[in-house]
Amino acid sequence: MALTRKMLREMGITDENAEEIIKAHAETVEALKGYRAENERLAGLVGELDNAKNSLAEYQTKFEALDMEKSMQAKRQAVTEMLRELHIPEGCVNSILHVTDFEKLEISEDGRLLDEDAVRSGLSDLYSGFIPRRYLYGAETASPPANSSDKGYSREDIRRMSSHEINENYQAIKQSLGVTTD
Repeated sequence: MALTRKMLREMGITDENAEEIIKAHAETVEALKGYRAENERLAGLVGELDNAKNSLAEYQTKFEALDMEKSMQAKRQAVTEMLRELHIPEGCVNSILHVTDFEKLEISEDGRLLDEDAVRSGLSDLYSGFIPRRYLYGAETASPPANSSDKGYSREDIRRMSSHEINENYQAIKQSLGVTTD
């Protein structure tokens, strides 16, 4: 039901008062129309805000995935370097990396593993079979040449000798064979 001058006259309100009431009513209606327009504009902004939140959540998920991947690569690189420092053969490094649980490892902002000594010790204990043993040997001392007269000859040695060599080493051969001649 609308507010009209006719309705106000029927109520016994004077024309002057009726004009004031209509003027106040028009202001109220205009204010309500303004509130309604503002409400519709805000509803549109809420929709845009929801879309922005969804986009932000998608980008945040992508960023976290990229950050996780970057962190995983840094951990993998750090462990690879550590395995090489332990002199593990290159063919075994990929196999070890394949079974390593990188989620348990933590990495600092400079790309180094936290508690490196414990990780290095754990790797060297766990994969000790892959670490080659390196022994240091002293230099071999030269031995003087053997005196050919003290050398004993076996029957095979004699068979391989030429007749000239047999004649040269005749006394030593006799002694090796245990032949005595008086």
